[in-house]
Amino acid sequence: MSSKMAFKNILLKSLTILAACRAVGAHSWVEEVRKIDLSGAFEGEVGYPMHWANRTPPNAFSDLIAQTKILDTKPNPAVCKPKDGAYPGSVNRLTASAGDYVALIYQENGHVTQPFITKRPYRDGVVSIYGTMQHEDGDGINDVLNSWTADGQGGNGKGKLLATHFYDDGQCYQNAGQDFNIPIYAQRFKQYNLPELYCQSDFQLPEDLPETGTYTVMWVWDWPLIVTDTQNVTEIYTSCAEITLEPRKSNNTIKAMKFSKDTPVNSAGISSQLLNMYEATGLGVGTSPPAAPTSTPAEDSTTTADVSVTTSDSVSTSTTKKHHGGIKTVYVTAGAETTTQWKTVTIGASAGAGNAVQTQSSQSTSTSAQATSSAADTSAATPTSNGPVLSISKFLKARATGHARREDSNDLP
Repeated sequence: MSSKMAFKNILLKSLTILAACRAVGAHSWVEEVRKIDLSGAFEGEVGYPMHWANRTPPNAFSDLIAQTKILDTKPNPAVCKPKDGAYPGSVNRLTASAGDYVALIYQENGHVTQPFITKRPYRDGVVSIYGTMQHEDGDGINDVLNSWTADGQGGNGKGKLLATHFYDDGQCYQNAGQDFNIPIYAQRFKQYNLPELYCQSDFQLPEDLPETGTYTVMWVWDWPLIVTDTQNVTEIYTSCAEITLEPRKSNNTIKAMKFSKDTPVNSAGISSQLLNMYEATGLGVGTSPPAAPTSTPAEDSTTTADVSVTTSDSVSTSTTKKHHGGIKTVYVTAGAETTTQWKTVTIGASAGAGNAVQTQSSQSTSTSAQATSSAADTSAATPTSNGPVLSISKFLKARATGHARREDSNDLP
């Protein structure tokens, strides 16, 4: 090989690695909205989020066009970008029916494959998915996050919590130019043999939706910067998508779903997410994992754990184990719980994120059945968890309302 050719190869690899490093400084938003059929495969036309931004040149593109970033929840900023002009020209909404399964697709931008650059929660935080038939531009983060509940009775009652998943879906990775010094990238590249694999958050549309109209879903990624086990700096990213409703074509239930072994992993939903829509029980404390899920909200048949789903394309995560060439979902019963009180404090610009000071009071549980995060030193961390709000009774007991959280923030010096 000539010295000129060797120099070109080195330069190309360096530029690829530099691009991967820069990706960690970028953040995430929903890129596509896909319907999932009963074989687990994506089906139908691609839908897009509100105010979708085309990355392809010569289109002007920047993170600021695509993302909604929230660093201070005190003024209750809007969850979604304005509805006006949300779907210009040929940018389509997804069309789906009540009971359909849907995937929200996003890039990990280095947050999964290079998680140690900044100290963040277990599996890079929690993505909560909410839905409403009554979306307004004024719907604020405090009205929705930790306020709307799975039974539709929480907060102002305008919407529902549809799913809670970890940001790291257990299989996704960004193209790092075959730099196998990045362990997570190296492992997943070897497993899937794809240049990259987008992340996804899967959920089911409510069974009681009408046959016409527009349903708005909200993807809310809670990704605080960890200061101490009891202090976090708020950092939230959101994306919203409108779904055009149509008459129902089939009686979709999770028990009717059987994942096909032949569907490529980048063209299918994730079985573990569809089996347990509420797999992320909270952020945990520090980098420790939260408590394992022990029951389904409202004992909904869409999240029952006794369903047999086989796939050769899913990856083992903290809630799944390899089983005869596929995946067997394992639900761990948590140990005895001790109720404690703790307060998460988000601090100001001195911490490097320009945030207002705020607190969030809640109850959390300590359990001996939690796994230990291999990514962090957890010797000093109490493995408590901050669980998703699944019903109005749990909501009233476990979480302060958005209004209460805003009032609580005024009490800090």
